Amino acid sequence: MAGGDDNSLGLGLEYELEDGGRLVARFVPRRRHQGAPGFLHGGMAATALDETMAALGYALDRVHCVTATLHLRYRRPVPLAATPLRIEAWRDRPEPRRRQSVQGRILLPDGTVAVEASGIFVQAVLRP
Repeated sequence: MAGGDDNSLGLGLEYELEDGGRLVARFVPRRRHQGAPGFLHGGMAATALDETMAALGYALDRVHCVTATLHLRYRRPVPLAATPLRIEAWRDRPEPRRRQSVQGRILLPDGTVAVEASGIFVQAVLRP
C-alpha cells in the first residue's frame, strides 16, 4: 500500500501491514529532509512518524484518522545515509475505537531504535 499521492509531503512512504496489526513504512530520506549536516531533521522524523501512525487506522479499519496528541523521544540522530529507515506503528488495543492510543518508532537499518513516539489518533469526521 503506497502513501497517498495528495498528502505525501514528499516523503515517499510505502506502507505494509504486517501480521499482528503493525503498520510498517519504508522511508528513504533525501537531502531536502536534512537538519544538521548529514542528519535527518527532527521535524521530518516527527512528520514521518505522524503520517505512519495516522495511516494505521485506515490500514486496519478503513477509517481516516487525525492526530490529537503526539509525543516524541529522540534517542539518537538519524544519519541521512542510514537507509532505508523502518517506521513502525501499532495500537495499544487491537479493536477499532473512535479514539486510539498509537505507538510508533523509527529504526535504523541495523535495528537500532532512533526515535520513539506515542499519540492519540481520532477518527476524522467531516461535518457539512
